[in-house]
Amino acid sequence: MKKLPTLTRVLAALLLTIVCVSVAWAWPDETAAPVENSAQPATEKEVKESNSEAVELLRQARNRLFERQSVQARLSQTVNLGAYRFQSQGNYSAAAGFRYRLEYQVALGDLRGEFLEVCDGQVLHTRRQIAEAQPGLISMKTPEIELTRRDIQKIRREVLGLRDSQPETNLEDAIRAAEIGVGGIPAMLAMLEKSLILDPLRPQTIEGRAYFIVQGEMRPDQKGTLLAGLGGAAGQVAGFLPDLVRLYIAQDTLFPERFLYLKSTPDDPEKLRPLMTVEFSDIVLDQPLAESLFIYMAPPGLEERDETAQFLDAMRQAAGVKPVAPEQEQKQE
Repeated sequence: MKKLPTLTRVLAALLLTIVCVSVAWAWPDETAAPVENSAQPATEKEVKESNSEAVELLRQARNRLFERQSVQARLSQTVNLGAYRFQSQGNYSAAAGFRYRLEYQVALGDLRGEFLEVCDGQVLHTRRQIAEAQPGLISMKTPEIELTRRDIQKIRREVLGLRDSQPETNLEDAIRAAEIGVGGIPAMLAMLEKSLILDPLRPQTIEGRAYFIVQGEMRPDQKGTLLAGLGGAAGQVAGFLPDLVRLYIAQDTLFPERFLYLKSTPDDPEKLRPLMTVEFSDIVLDQPLAESLFIYMAPPGLEERDETAQFLDAMRQAAGVKPVAPEQEQKQE
């Protein structure tokens, strides 16, 4: 059997990790033409803080999502990673009580990936699967499957406890860590707030629709943390990281319809080209959803890796609280 390229496998695994926190909206012909870079030079932005109005809008958009009865949308993704170019489709559903379901498929070279994330309001389950794509043939190689879980109610209880025990402490970083742990579109917005230096808001009307444009460059420390977490694959993936992220939030609903990840063009650093875009379309808000959408059954014979502790540690570190030893963690449950 032909050995799959290492970079192809790395990129497939990365896409099944980052797409759930980096949705964007692909519009006609925009993937072909460079976009003028309206951001300031990185050397100036490193010493700046995010624009307060942009930060506040992201928080309002997150709160509006939590307040809604439900959200349903189609997810359509376009990716341009050097020689790799592909599209994928999926679905997003969310309901009150921190319930949601995100699923999509990606095809990259000789690999096919599937991503599924389901939360019933108590536990968030994630399944990532990478397998060989061999149309017309039966592959004898077992797919690579990664299963994780996190107790989002335990994460929420922890941040509420921090609020009660440290009422005078700024817990914004801890709250963002908790929201990232909860998952879904609110987690995507929390990740952007944490990772980007945001520019001032720009209103824009596109095809008769009014949007707030939020954009920013990745914070240098966040980029370093991301690359460090990739280990030996960091050198291969670094060239595919975006230089600018641009988010389109509908003014009437505050729904984030498009996240656009941009990369400088090699011949002209002042111009940007789309690196990854994903579109939320057929959006339906506040309508009843089937309860079965939020039921998850793990594949038989496979165990889920529990990620709850790492999110709790991230919150405690952000709040300046000493990490809890594993044995103490068990006593608190």
